[in-house]
Amino acid sequence: MTTVGTATRPASWDDETGAFRITGYSEASAVLRGDGWSSDPRLSPLVAPQARDMPPGALLFTDPPEHTRLRQLVSPAFTPKSIEQLRPRVTSIVDAALDGLAELDPEIDILADVAYPVTLAVIAELLDVGTDGAQQFAEQTPNLVRMLEIDASPEDLMASAIASTELMLFLTPILAERARHPGDDFISGLLALQGEPDGLDLAEIMATCILLLAAGHETTANLITNSTLALLDHPNQLPHLFANPERAVEELLRLEGPVKVAGRTALVDHHVGGEHIRPGQAALVHIQQANRDPLRFVAPLRLDLTRKPTGHLAFGAGPHFCLGAALARLETAETLTRLFARYPTLASAHTTTRWRHSTTFHALERLHVQLGADTLRR
Repeated sequence: MTTVGTATRPASWDDETGAFRITGYSEASAVLRGDGWSSDPRLSPLVAPQARDMPPGALLFTDPPEHTRLRQLVSPAFTPKSIEQLRPRVTSIVDAALDGLAELDPEIDILADVAYPVTLAVIAELLDVGTDGAQQFAEQTPNLVRMLEIDASPEDLMASAIASTELMLFLTPILAERARHPGDDFISGLLALQGEPDGLDLAEIMATCILLLAAGHETTANLITNSTLALLDHPNQLPHLFANPERAVEELLRLEGPVKVAGRTALVDHHVGGEHIRPGQAALVHIQQANRDPLRFVAPLRLDLTRKPTGHLAFGAGPHFCLGAALARLETAETLTRLFARYPTLASAHTTTRWRHSTTFHALERLHVQLGADTLRR
């Protein structure tokens, strides 16, 4: 089977998973962008039967034309122009998180003490749910995201369903209140779409809010943490981060993106990388390996923040291209630049780096660092 960084066997059958592994960049891009594939877990032969009980309405798990309708309604809130308006608030959230580090031990955990607080606070701000909401999200998200594992067990799905129910119970009175007294928050914006032609119903609004937590908060926190480790391992790249944060984030996404695999189920016959994939068979698109394909990227295992972006698949591609990509880029750029400016002598705490056991997420369990001197004063 294909190894990261090699160009052999861009697609192959894997007996262990019972699915085709798509690892070449061109082949992965073709699957993600192509017609005749389903993202609905209820159609996948790899997913436990309990997945058929999952509530409908989540963008991540729908196919056209339903997916097209939902995305057209929700996407205006996530355009780069819309997200750019959040920059001052995101910057304030990052600074508040970094200010709080001074009260901790000189050795801190980037994931728990920086990445999670920042991403949770941003989502709580978007939904306007305050500190109570942020606390509720922090408690429920670890179980909620278990449904996103490619090999999710019945226990994973049950834990995720319970977390989803808890979040729905928390959000229900908030939705009712926003329906009576709309604000300028994301929930009020979704509720306003109920009056549009083919507008959202309440179940779809709820599912969209929960998806924002499951797919947005977790992945961005992991990207920030992965990127911090990469920069600590390659301190010579820091000047390039400050010179062009946007370009730097694209390279960090390519090499250390937070999602390893995306699943698709064939709806029609496909020929990918010399393999014949029949209707009903599963394809696992190995995003991390595709982003390290030497046929696409020169020296693909090298972190080079001056690399000219040539397109990566860290946010997927095609109809399911990540809706929150602009927000993730903004949060990551602001957090990394401000973290390393505030603590230019930031260093690894020399504890063993442990990657989380996950079929879906490229994520650290923790990242302990020594803060060093705080030299940036705003």
